[in-house]
Amino acid sequence: MAGLIPQTFIDDLLDRVDIVDVVNSRVQLKKAGKNYKACCPFHEEKSPSFTVAQDKQFYYCFGCGTGGNALGFVMEFDRMDFLPAVEMLAKNAGLEIPREAAPDRAVSKQKDNLYFMLTQSDQFFRQQLRSHQDAAAAVDYLKGRGLSGQIAAAFGVGYAPPGWDNLLKAAGTEPDKIKLLEESGMLIVKPEEKKQYDRFRHRIMFPIRDQRGRTIGFGGRVLDDSTPKYLNSPETPVFHKGRELYGLYEARQALKEIPYLIMVEGYMDVIALAQYGIHNAVATLGTALTENHLQKLFRYTSELVFCFDGDSAGVRAAGRSLEIALPEMRDGVSAKFLFLPDGEDPDSMVRKLGTDEFQKQVTAATPLSEFLFDQLSEGIDTSTADGKARLSKVCAPQINRIPQGVFRQLMLEELSRRTGISADNLRDYVASHKPPEQRAAAQPSSIPAPAQGHQDPRNYDEPMETRGDLDYEPFPDLVAERSSKIRLAPIKFLTALLLNHPDLAEHVEDTSMLDGSADADMALFLRVLQVVRDNPHYKPSHIFAYWLGTHGNQDETKVLQSLAASELYHPPKGTGRDDHQEFCDTLKHVTQSAFEALPAADKAMHLLARQSLNEREIKQLHKIRLQLGEDPQSNELKNKIKQRLVV
Repeated sequence: MAGLIPQTFIDDLLDRVDIVDVVNSRVQLKKAGKNYKACCPFHEEKSPSFTVAQDKQFYYCFGCGTGGNALGFVMEFDRMDFLPAVEMLAKNAGLEIPREAAPDRAVSKQKDNLYFMLTQSDQFFRQQLRSHQDAAAAVDYLKGRGLSGQIAAAFGVGYAPPGWDNLLKAAGTEPDKIKLLEESGMLIVKPEEKKQYDRFRHRIMFPIRDQRGRTIGFGGRVLDDSTPKYLNSPETPVFHKGRELYGLYEARQALKEIPYLIMVEGYMDVIALAQYGIHNAVATLGTALTENHLQKLFRYTSELVFCFDGDSAGVRAAGRSLEIALPEMRDGVSAKFLFLPDGEDPDSMVRKLGTDEFQKQVTAATPLSEFLFDQLSEGIDTSTADGKARLSKVCAPQINRIPQGVFRQLMLEELSRRTGISADNLRDYVASHKPPEQRAAAQPSSIPAPAQGHQDPRNYDEPMETRGDLDYEPFPDLVAERSSKIRLAPIKFLTALLLNHPDLAEHVEDTSMLDGSADADMALFLRVLQVVRDNPHYKPSHIFAYWLGTHGNQDETKVLQSLAASELYHPPKGTGRDDHQEFCDTLKHVTQSAFEALPAADKAMHLLARQSLNEREIKQLHKIRLQLGEDPQSNELKNKIKQRLVV
């Protein structure tokens, strides 16, 4: 088995490639000062907002928020996973990739064994469809649905014959085989009843494949009136329903480019559409739509079409999908909603209408924006002032779910058109009406206000709008005066500076005051600081490679990319300050704030631990001594303070 790619090799690879060359081979760049610009390849735009910084080996689009290093660009542009992208860059650079043993061989071996057992099960079901004496019912059913043998084979359709232990006998009854069958979800074991039997029996079998084409689970459909009608594999170490989609692998194999993907409800819908030449349909695996699903889908296409029944249940399901989709609607992607007549599904509709007419229906599907406003305005009389106020109130939290960008602005303008309220006024109103999850995330900030009398060059109390985890003005002007334009919270500002200038880490002497914080932004800053300290040679591109590969946290990677980009166009011109001063002053502010948030006793212990005290700290100790109580512990601490002050 191939081992892991060492982080040191990835670092060396990024040192050997130039992001300008990597990007320019795919997108035509133009020089713009010390950087390069182009129209973003990840969303449609007329004015270039996509920038490549050669000195930082970093790209960022201020329109859609996409950013990263050369490796991240290849992953995004070529729609590749991390390891294939590394392999491509290494090949182009003429480097051979070394491998190191996986840290947990047992886990890797277990997954390999599960993949093997699932592949064996897949082959067994396919063979049973061709040869089992009871398979005629399955074959007749598939033919009755209009499926050809070619399409069935392309999707690996199989058959689980009736009986309790067909797969068990075929795989082997040795204890290790039984254990693998159980762990892969193919066997149900009830030790208390001394029973073990095949999970799937007398069902048409649909193998579920991951992005690499490996079988990771199954869906099974009954051929009689038994329940449940559809049965899916349980969650396993290699199968996570909230991340995987049926038909995505097959769509990628059939289509070089995927103009849009149709989200349908079932396996047969996906296969039936493929039978009619529509190879771009996918389905969830018996679960509700998740953010992970959408993030994965938007890696392969820029448009989704949600296909639902036109009854009340279908509309409710569409509403739930809308809720999930809104935070993922960055510029450059879009979504539509197609509602089918009662009693129809994609399978029946495509057979009734034919390929061309069905695709016309897809093209004419309702845009997300129209569906959102139609849903929210239902029952509201927008001809009255009260009705317009109600519409604004119900729309505001939903628009707030949309990332900052052109699409959000257009949604504001559409709400303005429907209510007669100016878009500028609506922008402030919407910003103040956050959805529940954003309100929860904002409670309360772990960074207290600066200590009284502390002079800080930035005003942290100015109004902010939110773009993901990055706070800044909407549609920021790319101007020079950083300190007057940046709207980052102090700890995020520190992280942004450190990402752009890793050498600033050498100016951080003591983080003990910050180590115990439960704040996620603080924890992220400290992790970046530690990575840079451990790797003094790191450039910004190395940090992102570490987070994508070794650390493997895509959510944090997105936050870091946004933070790094916030500094990309904000050199300290005209301020009389440099990055070192900005960083040190902000760190002092954050540290002081953390200190002020401590209980009096903890403040005292912290100050007493110092070898020497300045005048301000001596005054603090005097003040703390007066604040302490009269209990034995407090009296003991007051005596220690007294002794220290006398000395």
